[in-house]
Amino acid sequence: MRPVVPDELVQDVKALWLEVLGEGADLDLGFLENGGDSFHAVLFTARVFEVTGQEIDYLDVLEATGVEALCALVVASTPGR
Repeated sequence: MRPVVPDELVQDVKALWLEVLGEGADLDLGFLENGGDSFHAVLFTARVFEVTGQEIDYLDVLEATGVEALCALVVASTPGR
């Protein structure tokens, strides 16, 4: 079963994705396919923590297949899930 992802979280993660990867980044492509690298993945995880309070691993960011997958990671990292 897929986790329920609040709309606000989706918007926050999309905004961070574009902030870190640039306005031309494709939301449906993976982080690496959008030109991301390990430095930007660490930056992305730090920004996610600042905005959501949730920690995700930068390696998961590198392997993510798009924003939707990252939103699921953030929700899954929520304590009690």
